[in-house]
Amino acid sequence: MKTLFARAATPAGTKKDDATARRLSRRDFLQRAVPGMLAAGALVAAFPAFSLPVAASEGAAMLTLYFSHSGNTRTIATFIHEHTGGDMVELVPAAPYPADYDAVVEQARQELRNNARPRVTTELPRLAEYQTLFIGFPNWWGTMPMPLFTWLEQHDLAGKTIAPFCTHGGGGFGRSLRDLRRLCPRARLLDGLEIRGGRVAEARPAVEAWLRQLGF
Repeated sequence: MKTLFARAATPAGTKKDDATARRLSRRDFLQRAVPGMLAAGALVAAFPAFSLPVAASEGAAMLTLYFSHSGNTRTIATFIHEHTGGDMVELVPAAPYPADYDAVVEQARQELRNNARPRVTTELPRLAEYQTLFIGFPNWWGTMPMPLFTWLEQHDLAGKTIAPFCTHGGGGFGRSLRDLRRLCPRARLLDGLEIRGGRVAEARPAVEAWLRQLGF
C-alpha cells in the first residue's frame, strides 16, 4: 500500500540531487533538535531550571505516559515503570505515523510548521487519581511530537507532579521543557531525564539513578 508520503518518481538525471536532498533532510532534522547540544558521549542530563526534588508519597498513584515511534522511548518508559510501579500507558495517534524514516521526518516537520494537533485515541478515565506523571517522548524537530500537544491541551494537570523524559539524537530536550511548562502551567515540573537514542538499551542504571535522585 502506498503511504501519503511516498516519494514521487525521480526524473532522469536528478537522482544524485535527490539523494543529497534526503541526506540534508536527515541532517536538518537532527540539527534542529540540538539547541544546547550535549557534549559528545553524554548519556543523561538533568534540566536544573526545574529542580524540585520530591519524595514519592506512599500509596500515591503514578502513571508513566509515553509516545514512541521507534521504540526507544518505550524502552525508557518500561525501565521507569519497573522501578516505580503504577500504570504505564502509550499515547497512540489515531493515524499511525509511517514506518519509513524520511516519511516520518517530513510529516513531523509539516505538523510542527502547521501547529497541528493530531487526534489521539488514548483514554485515561483514572487520570484524576494520578498524583505523579512520568511523561516521555522523542525529540522531534526540537520539541515534543505534536500528539503530545494534543493530549496536554485536552487535560488539566493542575496540582500534579510531572517528571519528563525524552530520547534524542543529540539535541537533548531542545525547547520541549519550555513547551511543557507552557502547556501545564499549574503542574509541578521536576528535573528531566534525556537519553541518547543509541544508548537506550544500556540506560537502565541511569534511569534508576535519576529516579532515586527524585526520591522514587
